[in-house]
Amino acid sequence: MRPIYRVAKATFHEGWRRRFLNGILVFAILIIGSSWVFTYLQPGAELKMLIDVGLGSIRFFGMLIAIFLGSRLIPDEIEKRTIYTLLAKPVTRMQFLMGKYLGGLATVISNMALMGVTFYVVFAIKAPQFRDIASSAPGESATYSMNFMYANVAKAICLNFAEMAVVMSIAVVASVVFSWILGAVFTFFVYFVGQMSSFFGHLADPSHTDTSWIARAVLGTVYRILPHFENFDIRESILKDIPVSWEHLGKVAGMGVIYVAIVLMLGYLFFNDREV
Repeated sequence: MRPIYRVAKATFHEGWRRRFLNGILVFAILIIGSSWVFTYLQPGAELKMLIDVGLGSIRFFGMLIAIFLGSRLIPDEIEKRTIYTLLAKPVTRMQFLMGKYLGGLATVISNMALMGVTFYVVFAIKAPQFRDIASSAPGESATYSMNFMYANVAKAICLNFAEMAVVMSIAVVASVVFSWILGAVFTFFVYFVGQMSSFFGHLADPSHTDTSWIARAVLGTVYRILPHFENFDIRESILKDIPVSWEHLGKVAGMGVIYVAIVLMLGYLFFNDREV
């Protein structure tokens, strides 16, 4: 465990020294911190706009950081030739891969935590005002229960952490197989296609007679392989004032952990066969 910790610690400090990631973080905080401004663009839907802009920004910018950082972790070590020194410590390839992943993940989560704190402060200040306006309007009643909403917002941010753990694992493993540019492109592709996994599952349903059995088999395989990223997004539940149970949170996060374990194991097999 000590070699993994040392590699992870070095990766974490290195990640915070990357200027382009710091630029993404600063821009994200500015967008989230000023998200209340966008609420005036659509009168009557202020709270919805606040949640969409805030949580959507955390998810989007967290994804950018995870992909750009994860796809560079191992290629940069190979390019600088520091990987030879690290693997001769001795540090096994599995320890090196786990250390780079955990260090990169810690960097992503710490960045997203700052975004989450910024959004939670803005939300706590502005959301009750929108509720008061809705309650005071003649003939209308408050649509949202703030008690449920505060808890759901916190759970949404936690699920974003779990989602980015999956994205980071894909980016790191892709960088083992491809160059960092192709690895980043591949991870972007998997992420955006993974948002439509339920659509592939619908087309693969045997009751969908308009699709041939070959297409259903292919789509069914894609549906089972792809991570279901849409399950990590609970903004719709927040807007509908539906409490998100801890059971649902644990189930989605647990599936993410299993997916990360499988992806990292595949990454180790590729990395073990690669000459560096």
